[in-house]
Amino acid sequence: MSAPETAVDPAAVEIVATVTRAFHCANRIEVGQEFVFGLDGRIDAARSTASLCLGVLAKLQPALMAMQDRVDNGLPPQVPRMRVYDCYDTGIDHGGTGKVYVELSLRPRPALTETPAPDTERTAP
Repeated sequence: MSAPETAVDPAAVEIVATVTRAFHCANRIEVGQEFVFGLDGRIDAARSTASLCLGVLAKLQPALMAMQDRVDNGLPPQVPRMRVYDCYDTGIDHGGTGKVYVELSLRPRPALTETPAPDTERTAP
């Protein structure tokens, strides 16, 4: 049995986790910064504005997998009902260092422009 055709071009949509609250974050993540993912679940570090943080990325993983599963089954991507996620840190008021909250959304991915590969050949002096 072959996989169904995907209703949405995975390259045309991206998943965004926008920071809605942040305080005392050890990674210096701030409100308004974003984690950007493709529908394949891979983070786009070049387009993300927030510092990489395993504590919040680990919490997002089940939601990313659920969205990817829908696409793999030929359904359009959809943000889960629970859109707000927090990091694993317990927060400064409970013995941790801070706390970050993000809200998931989908948006069209900007058209990718091709950039020439860097010249790797070296000439001897």
